[in-house]
Amino acid sequence: MLAEFLADHGSWAQAMPGTRTCLFSLESRPFPIPLQLEPLHFEALFCLAGAVTLTWKNGSALTVGARQVLLLTDLSDLAGARADFPLAGVLVEVDARGARESLKTVCSLLGGLTLDTGRVRRWMADRGGCAAEGPSHWSRAAFADLERLPQGERGRWCVWKSVELLYLLSAPEEPAADTPLGLRREVVRALAETRRYMEEHLDEPLTIPALSRRAGLSATTFKEGFRRQCGLPVHAWLRQRRLERAAKLLQSSSLSVLGVAQAVGYGSASQFTAAFRRQYGMTPADYRKNV
Repeated sequence: MLAEFLADHGSWAQAMPGTRTCLFSLESRPFPIPLQLEPLHFEALFCLAGAVTLTWKNGSALTVGARQVLLLTDLSDLAGARADFPLAGVLVEVDARGARESLKTVCSLLGGLTLDTGRVRRWMADRGGCAAEGPSHWSRAAFADLERLPQGERGRWCVWKSVELLYLLSAPEEPAADTPLGLRREVVRALAETRRYMEEHLDEPLTIPALSRRAGLSATTFKEGFRRQCGLPVHAWLRQRRLERAAKLLQSSSLSVLGVAQAVGYGSASQFTAAFRRQYGMTPADYRKNV
């Protein structure tokens, strides 16, 4: 996908058999990103500036910006892709068949390191073949070092970090006994970040498919983890938070009832009034008068 987009741009180099890199910096590009990725090909974009937004056929979207890594293995569920300019970074393109022996050599040099590529495939499949890494401890360190390197070394560095990332994704996890309710640390972090996003976007449509993709989790893992961490199903938690926010707005703002409804994500005053009455036992107008 991005390899085709950057075919005639940037500085391309063969890092090792089956693996190419492209260092690029684009001010603008007149045509969209093609949804094309050869079978058994893998792309990793280390984004330094701008952003790439992917839209799935179900309407949800994933945006990867500066100091994040976009991983691509399957585009079959995508409806579109676009770039926000200026766009700069390093692209690592891997032909899995051509790079197999090179990867074995790298693993051998690292003392017989084992990569469970099947686990990585399953991890990517849970995310629809497209995933973002970062912001995390790993991505912050990777980009801090990347930006200190001379241009000529950046491609090789990103290839090395891609192998490291594959290892991290494929390594078996220790039981996370010190996390709440037995959830894995990465799931706890993803849920916390997504919950903060939900708090900041209560006025927008928030669907489980879109939120789970943002969290980098399957819909099932997202729903179950959210319920265990927050004590409520996703939609019940959203309804409660929206109505709590509405109650504060009714107390502290001069917005109309419809304005308050829209500010917390309700499309109509009647729908909002019915939900508010169920939670607070009175209409929004009566609540405002009494408070």
